[in-house]
Amino acid sequence: MEPVERVFAQDFSAARQTAESGDGRGGLYVVTPGAAWCRRLFIVGALTEKRGSGDIMQARLADPTGVFRVSVDWQSPDAVETLGYIEPPAFVAVTGRAALAGTGARACATVEAEALSVVDRTARDLWVLATASATLDRLEALRDGRDEQAAVARRLYGATDEDIRGMAGMVRTALATVRPDISVGEVAPLVARDLQLSALEGEGSARGVGLEDAVAAGVRSGLSPREARAALEELLADGECYQPASGMIKLI
Repeated sequence: MEPVERVFAQDFSAARQTAESGDGRGGLYVVTPGAAWCRRLFIVGALTEKRGSGDIMQARLADPTGVFRVSVDWQSPDAVETLGYIEPPAFVAVTGRAALAGTGARACATVEAEALSVVDRTARDLWVLATASATLDRLEALRDGRDEQAAVARRLYGATDEDIRGMAGMVRTALATVRPDISVGEVAPLVARDLQLSALEGEGSARGVGLEDAVAAGVRSGLSPREARAALEELLADGECYQPASGMIKLI
């Protein structure tokens, strides 16, 4: 699997150029003014809007610096279904392909989602920290011209030292939104069964909760629809919940 790039929305949305890399992988990379070479991305932000239905949907995902344009279609059915269950606003993590539609000033950088999930504020803050570190490394290479990819990016955009200082300011803006007490140790492995069980608590009525509503609750907790359904089957098998009627789920 090709590694993913971390880049802030302000930098990615300003991308107007593509280039081929000499890494032997072939194909084009979306190159940003901040010297990020993007083919696959991992982004985290606040889902503020979604449009469409069925096999084609679009969404806007905001980080502290700007907005990513995200699309999802029939090629990633799990992502389409997951997005359908999520209602803005919600923190969402997206893994996807970088794409550039159009050319020149009219070019538009988008993320074609392969997978997405609901996350919490801690995950968002940790992504900001990791993305800030990666961005500062790229900006240092851009300033010094010691890296071939950075040199290509500087040539494509004609970046000046003032431009680079401006992008460093973008990083400071993003870091200012991170909670001061954030710690990597706060993130624990997700156990689908436990997430689904917690999601069901307080849901529904005396009769229980509808199956689709139960799946939606699991998705809001960070599961994919497939994972939520599998977790429900496990909970039923373990006797943690039962079906008082067809299509209904109720905790014991």
